[in-house]
Amino acid sequence: MRDVKPRVQPALQPVPDRLRNFDEMIQGYALEDALEEARRCILCKSARCQGACPLGNRIPQWIAELQQGRFEEAYRIIREISPMPELCSRLCPQERLCEGACALGIKHEPVAIGLLERFVCDQNRARPNGVDPTPATAPMTGSKRVAAIGSGPASLAFAQAMARAGHRVTVFERWPKLGGVLRWIPRFKLPSELLDAHLAMLTRMGVTFYTNTEVSWIESLLTDEDFEGVFIGIGASRPSMPQLPGESLKGICSSTEFLVRTFYSREELPNDWEPIADVIGRRVVVLGGGDSAMDCVRTALRLNAAEVTCAYRRDEANMPGSKKEVRAAKEEGANLQWLTAPVAFHSDDGRSVSQVECLRMELGPPDASGRRSPKPILNSAFRMEADLVVLAFGYEVESVFDNEHFFLMAPPKGTVRANPNTGATALRGVFAGGDCVTGPNLVCTAARAGLTAAQHMLRYFAGEPWDVLTAAPVVGSQA
Repeated sequence: MRDVKPRVQPALQPVPDRLRNFDEMIQGYALEDALEEARRCILCKSARCQGACPLGNRIPQWIAELQQGRFEEAYRIIREISPMPELCSRLCPQERLCEGACALGIKHEPVAIGLLERFVCDQNRARPNGVDPTPATAPMTGSKRVAAIGSGPASLAFAQAMARAGHRVTVFERWPKLGGVLRWIPRFKLPSELLDAHLAMLTRMGVTFYTNTEVSWIESLLTDEDFEGVFIGIGASRPSMPQLPGESLKGICSSTEFLVRTFYSREELPNDWEPIADVIGRRVVVLGGGDSAMDCVRTALRLNAAEVTCAYRRDEANMPGSKKEVRAAKEEGANLQWLTAPVAFHSDDGRSVSQVECLRMELGPPDASGRRSPKPILNSAFRMEADLVVLAFGYEVESVFDNEHFFLMAPPKGTVRANPNTGATALRGVFAGGDCVTGPNLVCTAARAGLTAAQHMLRYFAGEPWDVLTAAPVVGSQA
Protein backbone atom coordinates (compact mmCIF):
# COMPACT_ATOMS: atom_id res chain seq x y z
CA MET A 1 0.00 0.00 0.00
CA ARG A 2 1.19 3.51 -0.79
CA ASP A 3 2.35 5.83 2.00
CA VAL A 4 -0.67 7.10 3.90
CA LYS A 5 -0.75 10.61 5.26
CA PRO A 6 -2.28 11.34 8.65
CA ARG A 7 -5.96 12.19 8.74
CA VAL A 8 -6.60 15.89 8.19
CA GLN A 9 -8.21 17.43 11.25
CA PRO A 10 -11.00 20.00 10.84
CA ALA A 11 -10.96 23.48 12.30
CA LEU A 12 -12.59 23.62 15.73
CA GLN A 13 -13.85 26.48 17.82
CA PRO A 14 -11.50 26.98 20.77
CA VAL A 15 -13.10 25.81 24.00
CA PRO A 16 -13.43 29.29 25.58
CA ASP A 17 -15.17 30.56 22.44
CA ARG A 18 -17.56 27.65 22.01
CA LEU A 19 -18.77 27.97 25.61
CA ARG A 20 -19.97 31.49 24.79
CA ASN A 21 -22.18 30.53 21.84
CA PHE A 22 -24.29 27.79 20.28
CA ASP A 23 -22.47 27.81 16.95
CA GLU A 24 -21.12 24.57 15.53
CA MET A 25 -18.08 23.34 17.40
CA ILE A 26 -16.67 21.71 14.26
CA GLN A 27 -15.99 24.38 11.68
CA GLY A 28 -15.36 21.87 8.91
CA TYR A 29 -12.73 21.70 6.19
CA ALA A 30 -11.24 24.43 4.08
CA LEU A 31 -11.00 23.58 0.38
CA GLU A 32 -7.40 22.36 0.32
CA ASP A 33 -7.86 20.36 3.53
CA ALA A 34 -10.91 18.60 2.08
CA LEU A 35 -9.05 17.70 -1.12
CA GLU A 36 -6.07 16.42 0.85
CA GLU A 37 -8.30 14.24 3.04
CA ALA A 38 -10.29 12.97 0.06
CA ARG A 39 -7.08 11.85 -1.62
CA ARG A 40 -6.35 9.58 1.35
CA CYS A 41 -9.24 7.38 0.16
CA ILE A 42 -8.05 4.32 -1.80
CA LEU A 43 -11.42 4.01 -3.62
CA CYS A 44 -12.11 0.38 -2.77
CA LYS A 45 -14.04 -1.55 -5.43
CA SER A 46 -15.85 -3.61 -2.81
CA ALA A 47 -16.29 -0.74 -0.41
CA ARG A 48 -16.93 -1.83 3.14
CA CYS A 49 -17.82 1.75 4.05
CA GLN A 50 -20.75 1.73 1.64
CA GLY A 51 -22.02 -1.54 3.05
CA ALA A 52 -21.86 -0.13 6.59
CA CYS A 53 -23.96 2.92 5.69
CA PRO A 54 -27.65 2.31 6.52
CA LEU A 55 -28.58 4.37 3.45
CA GLY A 56 -26.10 2.69 1.09
CA ASN A 57 -24.30 5.98 0.37
CA ARG A 58 -22.10 5.51 -2.72
CA ILE A 59 -19.04 6.74 -0.88
CA PRO A 60 -16.16 5.75 -3.23
CA GLN A 61 -17.99 7.21 -6.23
CA TRP A 62 -18.51 10.67 -4.80
CA ILE A 63 -15.11 10.78 -3.12
CA ALA A 64 -13.55 9.98 -6.52
CA GLU A 65 -15.31 13.07 -7.92
CA LEU A 66 -14.21 15.14 -4.94
CA GLN A 67 -10.58 14.07 -5.47
CA GLN A 68 -10.81 15.70 -8.90
CA GLY A 69 -12.44 18.85 -7.52
CA ARG A 70 -15.78 18.07 -9.17
CA PHE A 71 -17.92 19.26 -6.29
CA GLU A 72 -21.22 19.42 -8.13
CA GLU A 73 -20.95 15.87 -9.41
CA ALA A 74 -19.97 14.64 -5.94
CA TYR A 75 -23.07 16.29 -4.51
CA ARG A 76 -25.31 14.84 -7.22
CA ILE A 77 -24.10 11.32 -6.40
CA ILE A 78 -24.69 11.84 -2.68
CA ARG A 79 -28.12 13.32 -3.31
CA GLU A 80 -29.22 10.42 -5.53
CA ILE A 81 -29.10 8.09 -2.53
CA SER A 82 -29.36 10.12 0.68
CA PRO A 83 -32.58 12.00 1.45
CA MET A 84 -30.88 14.34 3.94
CA PRO A 85 -27.07 14.41 3.61
CA GLU A 86 -26.75 17.90 5.13
CA LEU A 87 -28.21 16.45 8.33
CA CYS A 88 -26.74 12.94 8.33
CA SER A 89 -23.20 14.18 7.73
CA ARG A 90 -23.46 16.04 11.03
CA LEU A 91 -25.50 13.58 13.09
CA CYS A 92 -24.37 10.08 12.10
CA PRO A 93 -21.92 8.29 14.42
CA GLN A 94 -19.57 7.66 11.50
CA GLU A 95 -17.01 6.00 13.76
CA ARG A 96 -19.53 3.16 14.26
CA LEU A 97 -20.71 3.05 10.64
CA CYS A 98 -18.87 3.99 7.44
CA GLU A 99 -15.62 5.13 9.04
CA GLY A 100 -15.64 2.15 11.37
CA ALA A 101 -15.65 -0.10 8.29
CA CYS A 102 -13.07 1.89 6.29
CA ALA A 103 -10.39 -0.42 4.88
CA LEU A 104 -7.76 2.26 5.39
CA GLY A 105 -8.70 2.27 9.07
CA ILE A 106 -7.41 -1.27 9.57
CA LYS A 107 -3.82 -0.01 9.82
CA HIS A 108 -4.25 3.76 9.70
CA GLU A 109 -6.80 6.40 10.61
CA PRO A 110 -9.99 5.97 8.58
CA VAL A 111 -10.97 8.48 5.92
CA ALA A 112 -13.05 11.31 7.42
CA ILE A 113 -16.13 10.37 5.40
CA GLY A 114 -18.60 12.35 7.50
CA LEU A 115 -16.59 15.55 7.35
CA LEU A 116 -16.09 15.16 3.60
CA GLU A 117 -19.80 14.64 3.03
CA ARG A 118 -20.51 17.73 5.11
CA PHE A 119 -17.92 19.68 3.09
CA VAL A 120 -19.53 18.70 -0.21
CA CYS A 121 -22.98 19.70 1.05
CA ASP A 122 -21.74 23.00 2.51
CA GLN A 123 -19.84 23.81 -0.68
CA ASN A 124 -22.95 23.23 -2.72
CA ARG A 125 -25.03 25.50 -0.48
CA ALA A 126 -22.40 28.25 -0.62
CA ARG A 127 -21.88 28.24 -4.40
CA PRO A 128 -24.13 30.60 -6.38
CA ASN A 129 -24.43 28.00 -9.14
CA GLY A 130 -24.67 24.97 -6.85
CA VAL A 131 -26.89 22.00 -7.58
CA ASP A 132 -30.50 22.54 -6.55
CA PRO A 133 -31.01 20.00 -3.71
CA THR A 134 -34.71 19.73 -4.55
CA PRO A 135 -35.27 16.36 -6.28
CA ALA A 136 -37.31 16.29 -9.46
CA THR A 137 -40.84 14.99 -8.98
CA ALA A 138 -42.77 12.71 -11.31
CA PRO A 139 -45.95 13.99 -12.99
CA MET A 140 -48.93 13.80 -10.66
CA THR A 141 -51.01 11.82 -13.15
CA GLY A 142 -52.85 9.22 -11.12
CA SER A 143 -51.35 10.53 -7.88
CA LYS A 144 -52.55 9.29 -4.49
CA ARG A 145 -53.18 11.23 -1.28
CA VAL A 146 -50.77 10.06 1.38
CA ALA A 147 -50.47 11.02 5.07
CA ALA A 148 -47.44 10.85 7.35
CA ILE A 149 -47.83 11.12 11.12
CA GLY A 150 -44.89 12.77 12.82
CA SER A 151 -42.25 14.96 11.21
CA GLY A 152 -39.01 13.34 12.32
CA PRO A 153 -36.42 11.82 9.97
CA ALA A 154 -38.46 8.72 9.09
CA SER A 155 -41.50 10.74 8.01
CA LEU A 156 -39.40 13.34 6.21
CA ALA A 157 -37.59 10.66 4.18
CA PHE A 158 -40.89 8.93 3.44
CA ALA A 159 -42.52 12.21 2.37
CA GLN A 160 -39.62 13.03 0.07
CA ALA A 161 -39.71 9.63 -1.63
CA MET A 162 -43.47 9.71 -2.15
CA ALA A 163 -43.39 13.28 -3.45
CA ARG A 164 -40.61 12.31 -5.89
CA ALA A 165 -42.90 9.55 -7.15
CA GLY A 166 -45.60 12.15 -7.87
CA HIS A 167 -47.94 11.63 -4.92
CA ARG A 168 -49.55 14.29 -2.70
CA VAL A 169 -48.15 14.05 0.82
CA THR A 170 -49.52 15.64 3.99
CA VAL A 171 -47.46 15.53 7.21
CA PHE A 172 -49.16 15.91 10.60
CA GLU A 173 -47.09 17.04 13.60
CA ARG A 174 -48.51 17.47 17.10
CA TRP A 175 -45.76 19.82 18.29
CA PRO A 176 -45.72 23.53 17.44
CA LYS A 177 -42.61 23.13 15.26
CA LEU A 178 -41.65 20.60 12.61
CA GLY A 179 -38.72 18.22 12.74
CA GLY A 180 -39.49 15.84 15.58
CA VAL A 181 -36.40 15.03 17.60
CA LEU A 182 -34.28 16.90 15.04
CA ARG A 183 -35.80 20.17 16.29
CA TRP A 184 -34.30 19.95 19.77
CA ILE A 185 -30.87 18.66 18.85
CA PRO A 186 -28.52 21.41 20.10
CA ARG A 187 -27.56 24.03 17.54
CA PHE A 188 -23.84 23.33 18.04
CA LYS A 189 -24.51 19.92 16.43
CA LEU A 190 -27.27 20.80 13.95
CA PRO A 191 -27.86 24.47 13.05
CA SER A 192 -31.60 25.13 12.88
CA GLU A 193 -31.26 26.81 9.49
CA LEU A 194 -30.23 23.47 7.94
CA LEU A 195 -33.37 21.77 9.22
CA ASP A 196 -35.48 24.73 8.08
CA ALA A 197 -33.89 24.57 4.62
CA HIS A 198 -34.67 20.85 4.40
CA LEU A 199 -38.31 21.46 5.31
CA ALA A 200 -38.52 24.30 2.78
CA MET A 201 -37.19 21.92 0.12
CA LEU A 202 -39.95 19.44 0.89
CA THR A 203 -42.52 22.22 0.70
CA ARG A 204 -41.21 23.10 -2.77
CA MET A 205 -41.76 19.46 -3.71
CA GLY A 206 -45.42 19.83 -2.81
CA VAL A 207 -45.43 18.31 0.69
CA THR A 208 -48.01 19.95 2.99
CA PHE A 209 -47.34 20.30 6.72
CA TYR A 210 -49.73 20.77 9.64
CA THR A 211 -48.40 21.51 13.13
CA ASN A 212 -50.29 21.39 16.46
CA THR A 213 -52.27 18.49 14.97
CA GLU A 214 -52.50 15.17 16.79
CA VAL A 215 -53.79 12.07 15.01
CA SER A 216 -55.28 9.49 17.36
CA TRP A 217 -57.24 7.32 14.94
CA ILE A 218 -55.25 6.11 11.94
CA GLU A 219 -58.04 4.36 10.08
CA SER A 220 -60.13 7.54 10.02
CA LEU A 221 -57.52 9.06 7.69
CA LEU A 222 -58.33 6.30 5.21
CA THR A 223 -62.09 6.07 5.73
CA ASP A 224 -63.06 9.70 6.46
CA GLU A 225 -60.25 11.89 5.10
CA ASP A 226 -59.76 10.13 1.75
CA PHE A 227 -56.09 9.34 2.20
CA GLU A 228 -55.07 6.21 0.31
CA GLY A 229 -51.95 5.42 2.31
CA VAL A 230 -50.65 6.32 5.77
CA PHE A 231 -47.15 6.24 7.25
CA ILE A 232 -46.62 6.20 11.01
CA GLY A 233 -43.36 7.90 11.94
CA ILE A 234 -44.04 9.10 15.47
CA GLY A 235 -40.58 8.21 16.74
CA ALA A 236 -39.72 7.36 20.34
CA SER A 237 -39.98 10.72 22.02
CA ARG A 238 -41.39 9.95 25.45
CA PRO A 239 -38.58 10.19 28.02
CA SER A 240 -37.95 7.11 30.12
CA MET A 241 -38.61 8.28 33.67
CA PRO A 242 -37.37 6.39 36.74
CA GLN A 243 -39.55 5.67 39.75
CA LEU A 244 -37.31 7.19 42.41
CA PRO A 245 -38.18 8.85 45.72
CA GLY A 246 -38.37 12.63 45.34
CA GLU A 247 -38.81 12.58 41.55
CA SER A 248 -41.69 15.12 41.75
CA LEU A 249 -39.54 17.84 43.31
CA LYS A 250 -39.25 21.13 41.46
CA GLY A 251 -36.04 21.43 39.45
CA ILE A 252 -36.15 17.89 38.02
CA CYS A 253 -36.96 17.61 34.32
CA SER A 254 -36.50 15.30 31.37
CA SER A 255 -33.85 15.81 28.70
CA THR A 256 -36.59 16.67 26.21
CA GLU A 257 -38.07 19.36 28.43
CA PHE A 258 -34.63 20.84 29.14
CA LEU A 259 -33.63 21.03 25.48
CA VAL A 260 -37.02 22.23 24.23
CA ARG A 261 -37.14 24.96 26.87
CA THR A 262 -33.66 26.03 25.80
CA PHE A 263 -34.14 26.08 22.04
CA TYR A 264 -37.82 27.04 21.62
CA SER A 265 -39.07 30.59 22.02
CA ARG A 266 -41.76 31.43 24.57
CA GLU A 267 -44.43 31.50 21.84
CA GLU A 268 -43.45 28.04 20.61
CA LEU A 269 -43.30 26.22 23.95
CA PRO A 270 -45.97 23.62 24.78
CA ASN A 271 -47.29 22.55 28.18
CA ASP A 272 -47.00 26.02 29.78
CA TRP A 273 -43.24 25.58 29.94
CA GLU A 274 -41.05 28.63 30.47
CA PRO A 275 -37.87 29.22 28.43
CA ILE A 276 -34.47 28.51 29.97
CA ALA A 277 -32.16 31.38 29.08
CA ASP A 278 -29.34 30.53 31.47
CA VAL A 279 -28.52 28.56 34.59
CA ILE A 280 -25.98 31.01 36.00
CA GLY A 281 -24.66 29.92 39.37
CA ARG A 282 -26.66 26.68 39.38
CA ARG A 283 -25.29 23.20 39.89
CA VAL A 284 -26.64 20.98 37.12
CA VAL A 285 -26.62 17.18 37.36
CA VAL A 286 -27.41 15.16 34.21
CA LEU A 287 -28.25 11.50 34.73
CA GLY A 288 -27.59 9.11 31.83
CA GLY A 289 -24.85 8.17 29.39
CA GLY A 290 -26.24 8.46 25.85
CA ASP A 291 -26.12 11.21 23.27
CA SER A 292 -29.11 12.99 24.84
CA ALA A 293 -27.21 13.17 28.12
CA MET A 294 -24.19 14.69 26.37
CA ASP A 295 -26.48 17.15 24.56
CA CYS A 296 -27.83 18.31 27.92
CA VAL A 297 -24.39 18.47 29.55
CA ARG A 298 -22.92 20.58 26.77
CA THR A 299 -26.00 22.80 26.60
CA ALA A 300 -25.89 23.47 30.35
CA LEU A 301 -22.23 24.45 30.05
CA ARG A 302 -23.17 27.03 27.41
CA LEU A 303 -25.95 28.33 29.66
CA ASN A 304 -23.30 29.35 32.21
CA ALA A 305 -23.94 26.74 34.88
CA ALA A 306 -21.62 26.98 37.85
CA GLU A 307 -20.96 23.24 37.66
CA VAL A 308 -22.17 20.46 35.37
CA THR A 309 -21.91 16.82 36.41
CA CYS A 310 -22.95 13.79 34.39
CA ALA A 311 -23.52 10.55 36.33
CA TYR A 312 -23.68 7.23 34.50
CA ARG A 313 -24.10 3.77 36.01
CA ARG A 314 -21.53 2.02 33.79
CA ASP A 315 -17.96 3.00 32.94
CA GLU A 316 -16.84 5.09 29.97
CA ALA A 317 -16.06 2.06 27.81
CA ASN A 318 -19.65 0.84 28.14
CA MET A 319 -21.39 4.12 27.42
CA PRO A 320 -23.99 3.94 24.64
CA GLY A 321 -23.33 7.43 23.31
CA SER A 322 -20.84 8.85 20.81
CA LYS A 323 -17.23 8.91 21.94
CA LYS A 324 -16.83 12.24 20.12
CA GLU A 325 -19.55 13.77 22.29
CA VAL A 326 -17.97 12.50 25.51
CA ARG A 327 -14.60 13.87 24.44
CA ALA A 328 -16.13 17.28 23.67
CA ALA A 329 -17.94 17.35 27.03
CA LYS A 330 -14.67 16.66 28.84
CA GLU A 331 -12.90 19.43 26.92
CA GLU A 332 -15.65 21.87 27.83
CA GLY A 333 -15.36 21.23 31.55
CA ALA A 334 -18.00 18.64 32.43
CA ASN A 335 -17.47 16.51 35.51
CA LEU A 336 -18.15 12.90 34.45
CA GLN A 337 -18.97 10.47 37.25
CA TRP A 338 -18.72 6.87 36.06
CA LEU A 339 -20.20 3.84 37.84
CA THR A 340 -22.69 6.07 39.61
CA ALA A 341 -26.44 5.39 39.82
CA PRO A 342 -29.13 7.65 41.34
CA VAL A 343 -31.44 6.17 43.96
CA ALA A 344 -33.32 9.21 45.39
CA PHE A 345 -33.71 12.98 45.24
CA HIS A 346 -33.66 15.19 48.33
CA SER A 347 -34.74 18.75 49.14
CA ASP A 348 -33.64 21.26 51.77
CA ASP A 349 -36.91 23.20 51.62
CA GLY A 350 -39.38 20.43 50.77
CA ARG A 351 -40.09 21.94 47.34
CA SER A 352 -37.00 22.04 45.12
CA VAL A 353 -34.30 19.46 44.56
CA SER A 354 -31.08 20.02 46.50
CA GLN A 355 -29.21 16.72 46.33
CA VAL A 356 -29.10 13.54 44.29
CA GLU A 357 -28.44 10.44 46.35
CA CYS A 358 -26.33 7.91 44.44
CA LEU A 359 -24.69 4.54 44.82
CA ARG A 360 -21.31 3.49 43.51
CA MET A 361 -21.52 0.61 41.05
CA GLU A 362 -19.32 -2.19 39.79
CA LEU A 363 -19.61 -4.11 36.54
CA GLY A 364 -20.76 -7.71 36.45
CA PRO A 365 -21.32 -10.10 33.51
CA PRO A 366 -22.72 -8.81 30.19
CA ASP A 367 -26.48 -8.31 29.93
CA ALA A 368 -28.76 -8.69 26.89
CA SER A 369 -27.24 -5.58 25.27
CA GLY A 370 -23.77 -7.15 25.39
CA ARG A 371 -22.53 -4.60 27.90
CA ARG A 372 -21.46 -5.54 31.41
CA SER A 373 -24.27 -5.17 33.94
CA PRO A 374 -23.85 -2.59 36.72
CA LYS A 375 -24.30 -3.84 40.29
CA PRO A 376 -24.45 -1.63 43.41
CA ILE A 377 -21.59 -1.65 45.88
CA LEU A 378 -22.75 -2.21 49.45
CA ASN A 379 -22.64 0.85 51.76
CA SER A 380 -21.47 3.15 48.95
CA ALA A 381 -24.25 5.79 49.10
CA PHE A 382 -23.28 9.44 48.72
CA ARG A 383 -24.98 12.71 47.71
CA MET A 384 -24.29 15.24 44.97
CA GLU A 385 -25.44 18.83 45.38
CA ALA A 386 -27.85 19.89 42.64
CA ASP A 387 -30.06 22.87 41.80
CA LEU A 388 -31.25 21.37 38.51
CA VAL A 389 -31.43 17.68 37.60
CA VAL A 390 -31.90 16.52 34.01
CA LEU A 391 -33.06 12.94 33.49
CA ALA A 392 -31.56 11.55 30.28
CA PHE A 393 -32.33 7.84 30.58
CA GLY A 394 -33.36 7.40 26.97
CA TYR A 395 -36.72 7.31 25.24
CA GLU A 396 -39.74 5.09 24.75
CA VAL A 397 -42.48 4.88 22.16
CA GLU A 398 -45.57 6.64 23.42
CA SER A 399 -48.75 4.57 23.54
CA VAL A 400 -51.14 6.22 21.08
CA PHE A 401 -53.89 5.22 18.64
CA ASP A 402 -56.12 3.86 21.41
CA ASN A 403 -58.84 2.82 18.95
CA GLU A 404 -56.39 0.60 17.09
CA HIS A 405 -53.91 -0.20 19.84
CA PHE A 406 -54.41 -3.94 19.57
CA PHE A 407 -53.55 -3.91 15.85
CA LEU A 408 -50.64 -1.49 15.91
CA MET A 409 -48.84 -1.52 19.23
CA ALA A 410 -47.60 -4.36 21.38
CA PRO A 411 -49.54 -4.26 24.70
CA PRO A 412 -49.36 -2.91 27.30
CA LYS A 413 -46.84 -0.49 25.80
CA GLY A 414 -44.16 -0.83 23.22
CA THR A 415 -43.28 -0.31 19.60
CA VAL A 416 -45.53 -0.16 16.56
CA ARG A 417 -45.78 -3.61 14.99
CA ALA A 418 -44.70 -3.60 11.35
CA ASN A 419 -42.98 -5.93 8.91
CA PRO A 420 -39.30 -4.93 9.17
CA ASN A 421 -38.72 -5.59 5.46
CA THR A 422 -41.65 -3.57 4.13
CA GLY A 423 -42.98 -1.37 6.93
CA ALA A 424 -46.49 -2.77 6.42
CA THR A 425 -48.72 -3.04 9.53
CA ALA A 426 -51.82 -5.11 10.23
CA LEU A 427 -54.01 -2.24 8.95
CA ARG A 428 -54.36 -2.26 5.15
CA GLY A 429 -52.69 0.77 3.61
CA VAL A 430 -50.86 1.69 6.82
CA PHE A 431 -47.05 1.51 7.04
CA ALA A 432 -44.68 2.44 9.86
CA GLY A 433 -40.96 2.94 10.34
CA GLY A 434 -38.22 4.53 12.38
CA ASP A 435 -37.86 4.64 16.15
CA CYS A 436 -41.54 3.88 16.74
CA VAL A 437 -40.87 0.43 15.25
CA THR A 438 -37.29 -0.29 16.30
CA GLY A 439 -37.09 1.71 19.51
CA PRO A 440 -34.58 4.57 19.82
CA ASN A 441 -32.02 4.39 17.04
CA LEU A 442 -30.10 6.59 14.60
CA VAL A 443 -31.29 9.35 12.28
CA CYS A 444 -29.93 7.44 9.26
CA THR A 445 -31.69 4.19 10.20
CA ALA A 446 -34.96 6.09 10.66
CA ALA A 447 -34.50 7.71 7.25
CA ARG A 448 -33.84 4.31 5.69
CA ALA A 449 -37.06 2.98 7.25
CA GLY A 450 -38.98 5.87 5.73
CA LEU A 451 -37.55 5.11 2.29
CA THR A 452 -38.31 1.40 2.68
CA ALA A 453 -41.93 2.11 3.61
CA ALA A 454 -42.28 4.47 0.63
CA GLN A 455 -40.87 1.82 -1.73
CA HIS A 456 -43.41 -0.73 -0.55
CA MET A 457 -46.31 1.69 -0.44
CA LEU A 458 -45.62 2.29 -4.13
CA ARG A 459 -45.79 -1.46 -4.66
CA TYR A 460 -49.10 -1.50 -2.77
CA PHE A 461 -50.45 1.24 -5.01
CA ALA A 462 -49.29 -0.82 -8.00
CA GLY A 463 -51.38 -3.79 -6.85
CA GLU A 464 -49.09 -5.79 -4.53
CA PRO A 465 -51.34 -7.96 -2.30
CA TRP A 466 -51.42 -6.81 1.32
CA ASP A 467 -50.81 -10.30 2.64
CA VAL A 468 -47.53 -10.37 0.70
CA LEU A 469 -46.44 -7.04 2.20
CA THR A 470 -47.28 -8.16 5.72
CA ALA A 471 -45.94 -11.72 5.46
CA ALA A 472 -43.36 -12.71 8.03
CA PRO A 473 -39.89 -11.88 6.65
CA VAL A 474 -37.58 -14.67 5.64
CA VAL A 475 -34.42 -14.68 7.77
CA GLY A 476 -31.66 -12.93 5.88
CA SER A 477 -33.98 -11.40 3.29
CA GLN A 478 -33.63 -7.78 2.24
CA ALA A 479 -36.32 -5.17 1.56
